[in-house]
Amino acid sequence: MSAGMLCSRNISRHRRLFARSISDADLYDKLSHEQKPQQPVREHMSSLGNKNSSHGNKNNSRRKKSSALNSLAPCVDLIKKYDYEHYLCVCLAPVGTRRGLTALRAFNVELAKCAITPYSTATDREVNRLKLAWWRNVIEDVYRNKPAQNSPVALELAAAIRNYRLNKGFLLKLVDARLSPTTYNSLLDVEKNADNTFSVANFLTMEVLGHKNVETDHAASHLGRCEGHIALIRSIPLLARSGACLVPNTTLAKTGLSQTDIVRGNHRDKIKDAVHEIASSAHVHAQHCERIMATLPPGSKYGLLPLVPAKLFLKRLQKYDFDIFNDRTLMRSPSLSFLLLKEAMGINWNNNMVAAMWRKKGSK
Repeated sequence: MSAGMLCSRNISRHRRLFARSISDADLYDKLSHEQKPQQPVREHMSSLGNKNSSHGNKNNSRRKKSSALNSLAPCVDLIKKYDYEHYLCVCLAPVGTRRGLTALRAFNVELAKCAITPYSTATDREVNRLKLAWWRNVIEDVYRNKPAQNSPVALELAAAIRNYRLNKGFLLKLVDARLSPTTYNSLLDVEKNADNTFSVANFLTMEVLGHKNVETDHAASHLGRCEGHIALIRSIPLLARSGACLVPNTTLAKTGLSQTDIVRGNHRDKIKDAVHEIASSAHVHAQHCERIMATLPPGSKYGLLPLVPAKLFLKRLQKYDFDIFNDRTLMRSPSLSFLLLKEAMGINWNNNMVAAMWRKKGSK
């Protein structure tokens, strides 16, 4: 049997394993499942004598579980539809953190959907301001110990805030970042916007994972900046269809382009140069993040899994000569699932090795 056939068999095997591990039913079950403490013996014996009360308790627990799933399922569907790369990363995170991460990513998607852009109409801006004000009130109510709003994402976010004691300032920063229209004069403005959106979301992810320190925040910040640059590149053809352009003015001036050229797709070689400049900045931040990752504890690296799809996109962009108007450039890499699973398995293996070393030291 040839080496190529063996390789293809291994890849297909890993893909089946990944598909099985992130199936929707399995995800709903794992996210909603919480390990309950064992019932004391006396309580257990007394409950056996009272069948009616035990039957009532079972019904109540079933109702609570079904209501929890009712608020969880729409959040999972939301990130799966609008933020598929982070959906895969959530599926591969530790089981106890998946529900909190799902709430955060669904909240971020909801904010992104009602963000105010320079090209929004006056009516859209007013409607989106009201939506963002509503989300701000949702956060404030949770910290005032008021009941959460009757919305699936709001309910899950409230539970995540209480369970993980999330930073209120970070959550409000995510809301405020969407209130003002985003325009870029230079790549520094792209970094500032990424710091207020992508990086803050990564900081909250680290809080859910239980890793709050300077090193992990530094890595999360570089990852957020990389994601912000990539989001800008991906938006170029999408905004061009509606006659809009967010490429920084300094980048346009360097390459001798105008916003009209970007919208119409004129001077493709110059557009490639502009995309190359933005992608180069993203690549620098990806390298910084990867360098810091080597010094971090294994458990914190689950929060940096989005670096895998970011690097894949940059490689694909380079493969097609930074032609962002080529449909193949924006296609999702077929090896994304496999590489994410491989990275997550590596993190799990490192965790087990560290735990074994500590056990060995304890026995001595």
